[in-house]
Amino acid sequence: MTQTLKKQDVNIDSSSDYYAKYYRSPNEVRETILNYLFRNISFSTRRDKIRAVTINENNQVSDITGVPEFLVHKFISRCLVDIVVFKNFLRENPTVLNYKDKLLMIKILLRKIYRLVPVFDLKRAVENARRLQEKLGRLFFWPQTMTQIAVVIFITDLLDTQRNMKVIQSNLRVLCSCSAYAFHRTRNKIGLTSEYIKSLNIANTSV
Repeated sequence: MTQTLKKQDVNIDSSSDYYAKYYRSPNEVRETILNYLFRNISFSTRRDKIRAVTINENNQVSDITGVPEFLVHKFISRCLVDIVVFKNFLRENPTVLNYKDKLLMIKILLRKIYRLVPVFDLKRAVENARRLQEKLGRLFFWPQTMTQIAVVIFITDLLDTQRNMKVIQSNLRVLCSCSAYAFHRTRNKIGLTSEYIKSLNIANTSV
């Protein structure tokens, strides 16, 4: 983390009071906050590291979502720390990504990532992972496991017509430890060029 997250001095009962008042579960509030974060605020640095979200950005999320700032800070800071721990685990245990059954490992990691950041449709992502593996097999092209996962989440989010705002690609890449080169090379290889994506957006707008 490139910044130190400042602890909030709040009464612990404040969060339970909020949930009781608005009849919202902690998981629902967390999902709302993380969805806004991943789609509106880039938390990656120029060197593809994770930075802390600023106080002003926390206030922005709070203003838009209607969730108190101390809860926004709580969920975002916890999420970013968990992502760093997850990335460190993969870096220190490379054998995980070399598991012989690639599709099975991708499904396992997709579920793990979804628990960290529930900002995509998991069921569709698992199906898209299977289809991507089939296409890569026909192309005899095998990018690294985390690159495939980044592309799967990207495709899943791209085709989700219920969301107008898409996940910021730099956030997705830093989440999956995927370089810009590897990400865009894989996208282009399977036909997800900028021109094709633009045509999809035009088609969705015209419907």
